[in-house]
Amino acid sequence: MSNSAQRCIVLYGAGSSILVDFEETCHRLSLDVVAIVNNQDGPSFAIHAEKVVTRREYVERCLAYPLLFPMFTPGHRKQALEEARGLGARSFATLVDPTAVTPSSLALAEGVFVSCGAILGGMVSLGPFSFVNRGASLGHHSRLEEFASVGPSVVMGGYAQVGRGGCVGAGAVVLPGVRVGANAVVAAGAVVTADVPDHTLVAGNPAVIKKRAIVGYNGVGV
Repeated sequence: MSNSAQRCIVLYGAGSSILVDFEETCHRLSLDVVAIVNNQDGPSFAIHAEKVVTRREYVERCLAYPLLFPMFTPGHRKQALEEARGLGARSFATLVDPTAVTPSSLALAEGVFVSCGAILGGMVSLGPFSFVNRGASLGHHSRLEEFASVGPSVVMGGYAQVGRGGCVGAGAVVLPGVRVGANAVVAAGAVVTADVPDHTLVAGNPAVIKKRAIVGYNGVGV
């Protein structure tokens, strides 16, 4: 890939309202969004509507560029990834907003998005296609596994973890060393003081189990 192509990206998911935050991060990084793929019926939320393309147009014109999936729901990101791979996508971008505070020891996998104002401590590990939303704070040695999402202003203590497809809602606090399980959901504003089992919804301060055997956030698991 040429040097100019390395400064280009395709965003896959025009129907997600959080797309606008991805576009703004690309602008701050001086990345050229060459296309925004509308992969479902319905309206587009793109700031730059002229860049919205169909899946067919993506295959014909944009397969050479790395993709990123602008979706907060872990299951939706996984579905979009599987769809894009079926169309021939093989290259996936990782974006860290330039306003985020990141350590030299940060471990980043492919497909990760770190939004504006996030603060990441030393030895933080972000797994494939994980998502750190605006202003979240992840303590030292904390870990997000594949497809995990943390919402705006979430605070995770040192050594805290979110399992595969887990989701932590806006403003929640996960105390040091606590693990949020795979496909588990922490409600907005909750204070999590003990491990959350897989496929469980917790809420409150301190957080307590509200529902078991859930599929995942928004009813979609990974």
